[in-house]
Amino acid sequence: MIIEVIRRTVDALFNRGIKASNNTLINLPDPRVALKEYFGYDDFREGQREVVEKLLSGTNLLGAFPTAFGKSICYQLPGLMLPGLTVVISPLISLMKDQVDALQGRKIDSVGLLNSGLTSEEYQQELERLENGEMKLLYVSPERFRSRRFLNTLKSHKISLFVVDEAHCISQWGHDFRPDYLALRTAIQAVQPYSAALFTATATPDVREDIVNQLQAEQCDTLIRSVERPNLKFSVCEVPGEPEKYQLLTKQLEQLTGKGIVYAGTRRQTEEISAHLKTEGYRVDFYHGAREESERTRVQDAFFDDTDAGIEIVVATNAFGMGIDKPDIRYVIHWTISGSLEHYYQEAGRAGRDGKDSKCILFFCSGDRRLQDFFIEESAPNQPNLLKLLKLIEDSPSVGKFRLVNTQEMESRGDVDESRIRVGISYLEKLGFLERMSNIPSNISVDLINDSDGESRILDSLRDQPEIRTIDFCQEHDLQPDELIEELSDLQSDGDLRYSGAEDTMLIELFHGSKLFEHMSEDKVGEKQYIQNKRYQLDQMILYAKTGSCRGKLVRQYFGERVDDDYHCNLCDICDPSLLDAYNSLIEEVTNNKQRITTR
Repeated sequence: MIIEVIRRTVDALFNRGIKASNNTLINLPDPRVALKEYFGYDDFREGQREVVEKLLSGTNLLGAFPTAFGKSICYQLPGLMLPGLTVVISPLISLMKDQVDALQGRKIDSVGLLNSGLTSEEYQQELERLENGEMKLLYVSPERFRSRRFLNTLKSHKISLFVVDEAHCISQWGHDFRPDYLALRTAIQAVQPYSAALFTATATPDVREDIVNQLQAEQCDTLIRSVERPNLKFSVCEVPGEPEKYQLLTKQLEQLTGKGIVYAGTRRQTEEISAHLKTEGYRVDFYHGAREESERTRVQDAFFDDTDAGIEIVVATNAFGMGIDKPDIRYVIHWTISGSLEHYYQEAGRAGRDGKDSKCILFFCSGDRRLQDFFIEESAPNQPNLLKLLKLIEDSPSVGKFRLVNTQEMESRGDVDESRIRVGISYLEKLGFLERMSNIPSNISVDLINDSDGESRILDSLRDQPEIRTIDFCQEHDLQPDELIEELSDLQSDGDLRYSGAEDTMLIELFHGSKLFEHMSEDKVGEKQYIQNKRYQLDQMILYAKTGSCRGKLVRQYFGERVDDDYHCNLCDICDPSLLDAYNSLIEEVTNNKQRITTR
């Protein structure tokens, strides 16, 4: 291909450090020509070309684009055109695999992925491909950047583009904070990419500013597209309580066709609603984080199965989240309010990704707030709980400067929920008290393959120990745990052994202890600010549910868009009389027994 010849020529120049005087790379082809050759599309969607050209010119970029904008093209195309390597960080293994499979289906083989879903052999094979220069696009899960060894591997390559997908996950004030994203700032500083691209679908102005600050992406341009999607119709039904919600759900589903999601607030609700719908004759199942992984996979596969063997409806908590990329979901019903408009709009936005008309319906009653208030209190960085956690970390086994923290063991020792441990550790990291490195196995099985004569501090000791306890072995041989894993990885790469073990232990470098934390002010800990911010988000969600004016206008203003005072979206039940009439008709059926159910 002509594009490939040009790209390889530019690649050679890039590796020699040759750039044009305006900091753009020399003689890149027209993006539209490359789009046709790589992806078969004649032209870009509205707004895509501007993003591609900015990244090709070396501009750091924050893009806030709605679902169905086609953001993957915005970084895949420049990644294929630019010399060097493009690194794409994504929090979802399934989403990575889908994108890699789609690219390989287009005969684009210079793509790979590194995540916890790979076996050790598969991981080493991908690293070898990387070292041999066989990759242009590398998808990586964020936890990989906790490994200094992996970061050093990347530093040996020319990184043209560093892409952070779902970038709102870096922000404590966003709707889906992920602790592993905290390591990305160090990664960007270490690899010094030609340009960095940060993408999110739903982020307020404050969160967008926090993303840039957290990642320290200097001179970052911001491109924003409206969150409004013309094919989505939004409605809110206000009811007195749960019994009326069941009646309304039954009547609502009689009017809907196609596949849909019902989002509930708790695991119990997903099971009860699912059981109710089964008695009504629907092919339905429930999904939440406490189900076995095999069961969650089965439910997701059944939802994507469009034959009669599949299911029509998934009743789920927000664990059925990012990566649900089924294009023809015709409706999303929320059984209760979300904690924020970010959460709600992202979940509702899973409907209608194919551009066809779809419905987003919220059931609301005044008591729904209590559940969200409980979630806020439970997730807040409570100072006494953080102090307790810090003391538990101090008391964890240590090797040199590292603490080895097993969350299950800590849970039993300190009567602390595992999810609170993980969230608490992320807060302590943000406060500068510790740094969480990559997870390591507490026990490692070793299978020797060759009797190597090469230099190794540990190979002789492993001959008589097919299984080792990491902490004991490190103390015995005066090794840091990360050094042990690095040496095992090298020996495995050289074909001397195979090792395996569940990465069940966090490796934590402790900078400050509990005595310093005891004297921290509440303002520095940030509990009050956290609760205040979350309650503001919840207030805006309730305002959306109860407003008597255009819901689309309220949402667009919340996400920082400018709209005229007389703006009407014509997509919500407030603006569209036909939607309001349809819901009034449903409510009339439900209220034959004189129960009061109103729609707003």
